[in-house]
Amino acid sequence: MSASSSTIISIREARQKRLKKKANLAGIVTEFSFPRKSAGTDYVSILKIVDESEMHEELSVHMFSDRIEDLPLVQSYKDFIILYHVMIKEYENRPCAICNKQYSSYALFDVNSNTPNYTPYQASRGFVLLEQDTGYVPRNSEYIVSMKNLAANQHFDLICKVLHVQEASRNRWMFFVWDGNDAPPLSLDTKYKDSEIPLGIEPVPLARHIICQFPCVGTVLRVTVDQGLKDIGLHFKGIGKWVKFRNIRCEEHSGLWHGLFLPSSRIRFLSENDDSVLQCKRTIDERETMEEGFLPTWSTPLPNLTVVDYPSLPTSTLMDFLTNSEEVAIAGRCIVRVVAICPSVREICQLVGSTEQKIRLTLEDPTARIHAHLCGRELTRFSTCCLSLDVLASKMNELLGVPANCEEEDNAARKPPWIECCLKMTSSREFFFCGTRLVVQ
Repeated sequence: MSASSSTIISIREARQKRLKKKANLAGIVTEFSFPRKSAGTDYVSILKIVDESEMHEELSVHMFSDRIEDLPLVQSYKDFIILYHVMIKEYENRPCAICNKQYSSYALFDVNSNTPNYTPYQASRGFVLLEQDTGYVPRNSEYIVSMKNLAANQHFDLICKVLHVQEASRNRWMFFVWDGNDAPPLSLDTKYKDSEIPLGIEPVPLARHIICQFPCVGTVLRVTVDQGLKDIGLHFKGIGKWVKFRNIRCEEHSGLWHGLFLPSSRIRFLSENDDSVLQCKRTIDERETMEEGFLPTWSTPLPNLTVVDYPSLPTSTLMDFLTNSEEVAIAGRCIVRVVAICPSVREICQLVGSTEQKIRLTLEDPTARIHAHLCGRELTRFSTCCLSLDVLASKMNELLGVPANCEEEDNAARKPPWIECCLKMTSSREFFFCGTRLVVQ
């Protein structure tokens, strides 16, 4: 029999509040007896289980079956069990769980196994693991990924530092997390208009004083909390701490990564001396001590699409600009992708040579996405090597990653290439594309 939609409760709650009620439980098996004949016609085996996060909370589970082979045969200490529809009763003045053949089911998992898809090594007849309960199953390090290994629509665990938490919309919270790595660049739809490509996942841009506290290398992943967990942001006390997110998922949103914290997801706080945290810190320290560490992980080898007039400018990420707290103009040399151009490529070709030369580029690197203006002499300099408007249009489409021979009405995926450019940010925090020229081969 499969479980109902009721959620798994903690062993503490089962011991304290759920007497004479059915419950779904999950825990680590710390002790078990061999099957024996019960006082009636069934066979019985007794397990003792604890919560993974609260090892002191123990509960006895009495397993009953009319066939001895249907009772759980635990393979090793600390194997994991999920129990559906067990009755919480009192036995010898202590609460216990009764797993009855009529309405209960269970499954045992080897947490050190490489078996995928949450496959138990033993399960009672009719057991079906609910999707919202997959996060309860401890998994080995094969499921732990870093930002650089993100994949869409897959469940995974993530070791990361929580930089910020805020209410993205009413009763919907968002975590801003980071591990020092660059998330993989995503493709975009050729039919996206510039106005449809957002600069971020959050509905309202972050306040400047918050952005200024973010690191300058590595992707800050936005993780939205499921609406059913509306109070999590009010009670979370882990900003600035390293955590393990268990059983989260990622989606693609307008070429940006969007993390999802599901009802089955969990958070575990990690100490600063945890091996996985120390490994993350070593990787971050190595990146920040080398100039190459500020280049996007995915940008090498760099295509020969542009050249810059100021190669001596410091290598910068877009977040280097955004975290600058000074009210002064700054400049830097960046490796970015052009994810949108406004107006359209066709309209730009009509602008070149006119007195109203001004276009807006939407640029991104692993750290941020911004708008930058390209206008006047800088636009002329940028396009000076293009001997015809057709060549210019072709180069602009190449920058956008539009596939060759793609028509305007086509709906194809495009993957903009990385380019080198110079950027200037004014004291009013406007970005300008400068000192950069297209290369026609």
